[in-house]
Amino acid sequence: MREYYYLAVSLPMLEFGAKLPFSVADFLELCRGQLDSRDMVTIEDSVADAHAINENSCLTLTEWKRFETALRNEVAKQRAARSAKDPSKYIRGDGYSNPFETGFAHWAISQDSPIEAERYLDRVRWDKAEDLGREHYFDIDFLITYVLKLKILERWQAINKEDGTRILEDIIRG
Repeated sequence: MREYYYLAVSLPMLEFGAKLPFSVADFLELCRGQLDSRDMVTIEDSVADAHAINENSCLTLTEWKRFETALRNEVAKQRAARSAKDPSKYIRGDGYSNPFETGFAHWAISQDSPIEAERYLDRVRWDKAEDLGREHYFDIDFLITYVLKLKILERWQAINKEDGTRILEDIIRG
């Protein structure tokens, strides 16, 4: 496994809810000059919202995509149930359910505020990225979890810049 020590130590620490230090696009550009081509493809795959798991993906990215798909599926099921809609057209992948994601989705959907629900879900995502990044310091797995957290911060920067409540209500309505 290749290490990216100089890149990793040059990156600022990220905290949930903190200011975005630079955009995901800027991060990708920084990586382009320092990662080998295979790892660059992996980082770009981390940024894509695709749920498909690439058979060449590293374990960290595979675990992330499984988690994210299961969480989104649970949120979709519970939102559909509240609206008396069929959730099947919103379900991705094999429809796998995990009791943890079910609980997270249930709590989020029960909130009156769409912003609080989405903030909670993104905190769950952040914590998962932190868990996946444990014991990875200078490798591709560290960079994957870093960009996943950057995506969360970038999303909240956009929400806070515009009318966040309106944006989130549009997301919820689908």
